[in-house]
Amino acid sequence: MLRRALLFMTMALAALALAVSPAFAGEDPDPTPAPAPTPAPTPTPTPTPTPTPAPSPGSGPDASPSATLHVSRSCASGRAKASVRGTSIASVTFFVDDHKMATRNTSDNGEFSFSMSCSRLSVGTHRGRAVATFERGTHKTLAFRIVRPRAARPQFTG
Repeated sequence: MLRRALLFMTMALAALALAVSPAFAGEDPDPTPAPAPTPAPTPTPTPTPTPTPAPSPGSGPDASPSATLHVSRSCASGRAKASVRGTSIASVTFFVDDHKMATRNTSDNGEFSFSMSCSRLSVGTHRGRAVATFERGTHKTLAFRIVRPRAARPQFTG
């Protein structure tokens, strides 16, 4: 496999060298006639519009809402945690394995958080999702996984 890749690389370099060799040899390429310029019509002057102040990012009716998800992927601490942060979020609903776990209508410093004990989950991987509902009524679904590992068994060595 490695020899085949080296062969293709050598062939590609050879093709490049053939294409560029006349330029290095000092030869000029075949001259092509330049197209005759056509006179452009003179534009009529247009009045300059009065500038309107631009809205600040994240505000106004045209600002696009956003949502990002942060999650602890494993139950190593005994709790699964997920949080959603973004702009124009009205509420966030958290689901685990298609079961509604919580809805948050208020945020802590712009963050909608959810935490649950991993003892509620069976061993293995679980699908989670956070559905952010924006002030306009639109939704965004953010998917995640929670892994509950099998409990380690201590081994007696002596």
